Amino acid sequence: MIGSIPIVTFDTSAHNRLARKGSDSEPVLEAIKSGWCFRFAALSLEELASTPDPKLRKDFFVSCAELQKGLTDCLYPQNELIRLLVVAHFQNPSAFSWTTVNVRGWEYEQAIRDRRFVNDQQLATEQWQEMRKRKTDYKEMFSKPRVPISEIFKKYNEAPPTTLQEAVTRVYGSDKPLVWSMGKWLYDRGSGADVSEAFVQQFMDVCPPFRALVYAMIMSWYNFGVRDPHTGERFSAGANDQYMSIYLPYCDKFVTADEEQQRCLREVARLTRVETEVVSYDNFCASLLAAV
Repeated sequence: MIGSIPIVTFDTSAHNRLARKGSDSEPVLEAIKSGWCFRFAALSLEELASTPDPKLRKDFFVSCAELQKGLTDCLYPQNELIRLLVVAHFQNPSAFSWTTVNVRGWEYEQAIRDRRFVNDQQLATEQWQEMRKRKTDYKEMFSKPRVPISEIFKKYNEAPPTTLQEAVTRVYGSDKPLVWSMGKWLYDRGSGADVSEAFVQQFMDVCPPFRALVYAMIMSWYNFGVRDPHTGERFSAGANDQYMSIYLPYCDKFVTADEEQQRCLREVARLTRVETEVVSYDNFCASLLAAV
């Protein structure tokens, strides 16, 4: 447990289920408010805000506002969260502690209660377009190297790795591990500097949220660019589902109604030694109500 009160974070799919259940969700809401700290993921709020149907969008935020009657806070989306962590480390590496960096998104907490935000149809449309573009760009980024990678396997008469663990083992066995290269790309964007891979490696060792995000991206690299599509272990969660990995170290339980995301984030947690329990929405609700 992170603190004296357990912390739970919902993926967008779990928020969706909670809101759509209507009055049937009331016992779940009460159980959360009475025994948990609910930590909103701003990325989920951005996804909810992109809902085209204005009535459904309103229902989502009414549900979120009901959660705010209990103990809650909210963490920034992955891009700002990473930037804040990177800047804090870059400015003073020796004193860096990821748990003391203020990544609370006060603006998002206020937006839940702001009807103007919820009722802005133009904003919803723009947000929906941005989400679709992000999903497409993310898959394209990791799919693009598939042909040259497959040519390398053919050249050396080798089969591509059939599991993510095998791919990670091969990556670490190479002369220039992709893990550090990908971490450096993220770190340089956040710091505005050109740091060494050794510097990034040190940061990854002491910053679980950053480490989780890098491994989620390695998973996507394996899934879209490396594995044999017929025999390889499949991890096909998209951009936002994978970006949610950054929230894992900040909660005791991460709840999702998406089976593929649940499987992917459980594997990310295992690879990065994060103790967060990734659970299905149904199982979480059943455990809550059984304890009442």
